[in-house]
Amino acid sequence: MDIEKPPLRMTVSRFTHAIRQLADSEVGREAKWMFVALIALLSAANSLIVVNSYVGRNFMTAIAERRSAEFIREAIFYVGVFAASTVVTILAHFLEERLGLLWRDNLTRRALKRYLANCAYYRLASSGDLGNPDQRIAEDIRAFTASTLSFVLMAFNSSFTIVAFAGVMISISPLLSVVAILYAALGSFVTLLLGHPLIKLNYDQLDKEAEFRAGLISVRDNAESIFRERREDSLLAELLRRLDAVVDNFRRICAVNRNVGFFTTGYNWMIQIIPALLIAPAYIAGEVEFGVITQSAAAFATAVAAFSLIVTQFQSISNFAVVVARLNSMVDAVDNAANGVDHSEHRD
Repeated sequence: MDIEKPPLRMTVSRFTHAIRQLADSEVGREAKWMFVALIALLSAANSLIVVNSYVGRNFMTAIAERRSAEFIREAIFYVGVFAASTVVTILAHFLEERLGLLWRDNLTRRALKRYLANCAYYRLASSGDLGNPDQRIAEDIRAFTASTLSFVLMAFNSSFTIVAFAGVMISISPLLSVVAILYAALGSFVTLLLGHPLIKLNYDQLDKEAEFRAGLISVRDNAESIFRERREDSLLAELLRRLDAVVDNFRRICAVNRNVGFFTTGYNWMIQIIPALLIAPAYIAGEVEFGVITQSAAAFATAVAAFSLIVTQFQSISNFAVVVARLNSMVDAVDNAANGVDHSEHRD
């Protein structure tokens, strides 16, 4: 499988096809209602985050200016907002898991029916066109449904957050908004530049790990014949070769993760200090209250995180691209096998 080709088109195509399949299925109505309820809960959670930024601003200002009555009032508001946020967030997470489970169940059932239809499983085993179909059906579908739903919700959250906190930052300082956008754009570009090799490396790692496990399973299943034929040395050499492939590929992954980690760690640390550097001079000059500094820090960090999904979720995104590539190859191979297409004939 050549996944050096840009995976975006394939990812979008597979994603939209899977969404349509779920919506048109027998559980489509239930899934739609669950998704609408989930969006409503996430909207409420994000609104509470915005409210919390203003409550926190007034709370910190009351402390700095030693206003005890206002401090007590804002503390009560603070607790109330945290309690509401906790309930809404937990309910949203619960609903996300249930919707993900519903989707996985539906998609897995479809895959099993296609895999066992028209002797597709037998043709695939004979031709060797598809490696580890069991892992792809059991693990890759689980990862695909969970990751897709997670990314959709993160995209929604990010869009809501950007709109809401852009207004908050503009009310504090228009410069803060501009810096947030530029900082996030730079971070996303550098992260993509450094981490792009992870997509192919992660894809290869899954296959190499599966090949190593398959070798060990073969030893267990054929223990008696191996003992009779005394093939331990040749099997050991083959297993060590597969282990070397696993280790060598993972070393490359570690090197890329190191480079990405150096950048993203520094990137995240700077988020904490940039708002203070921009707003503190205004506070020192008496132009804003002390609570504005803490509000600007929270708003900047939240908005940058929303803009910086590629930075904060790059590992997950690269793994998702791998899962999509594997599922795509599985669907193609199963369809070809079910239709009686044998690629081994073409290779001969």
